[in-house]
Amino acid sequence: MGKYLKLTHVVYKCGYHIVFTPKYRFCILTGHIS
Repeated sequence: MGKYLKLTHVVYKCGYHIVFTPKYRFCILTGHIS
């Protein structure tokens, strides 16, 4: 499993390349998932 990195309004999960920004309520999928 990947490691979670938390910033002010961003949680980034390494390994899946998913960036979720709860402030603006949208999810960005990149890499093999999108």
